[in-house]
Amino acid sequence: DDACVLKRCVDNPGAYADEIVAAPGDTGEGFGDARNAVNGVRGCGGGCGSFDVFSLGYEPGVDNELILRWSGRAVVDGPGTDFVVFENGFDRGDGDRFMDPLVVSVSRDGVHWVDFRHDYRAADETVYETDPALWEGFAGVTPVRLHEEDNPVDPFNPAAAGGDAFDLADLPDDGGEGSAIRAEGFVYLRLVTAPSLENPDTGAPYVREGISNGADVDGVYARYFETR
Repeated sequence: DDACVLKRCVDNPGAYADEIVAAPGDTGEGFGDARNAVNGVRGCGGGCGSFDVFSLGYEPGVDNELILRWSGRAVVDGPGTDFVVFENGFDRGDGDRFMDPLVVSVSRDGVHWVDFRHDYRAADETVYETDPALWEGFAGVTPVRLHEEDNPVDPFNPAAAGGDAFDLADLPDDGGEGSAIRAEGFVYLRLVTAPSLENPDTGAPYVREGISNGADVDGVYARYFETR
């Protein structure tokens, strides 16, 4: 219920991000309509991608990021998963998964950001691999089964809902902004296409699927809130 959403209850329904703060690539039409990222999650299962998505690209400052928030609320740390990012990955069979990895960052003020730890762990990081286990800490890796109308499951049940889960307790406890967000929560959530960023292990952009043209964001559910 609403009272539980505004407390750190384990058994609460959560809520999806409902405000667009920044979407440089927004065209207002089709897959370019950023409203598709704040109107609920409508995945189509393990073997296909949803059409209810906002597509990002790879050009920094032009189309590679999306910043969202929850109206009147800050997302705070609670037991287990604190929020889930639902993108558009899907399985093609025989362990081959189509993915569009995203780097996830959070902020209290929209100025100072903290990234969730992420690491592409392939033996050769200059080669794209379709094994999701190699894309540690990224969103855009797991297929989406949650659908608001057709499959309204618990968004925080990974087996039922899919998506990529994040816990504020995993942020760096660095005595700085990471520690502050762990203690106080965040207001802003940023998703950036990984291939538009430099992989520090190679000095080149993160590699990507050859046929990919950018991540497709379906929505983000958070679990624990405080009013702001």
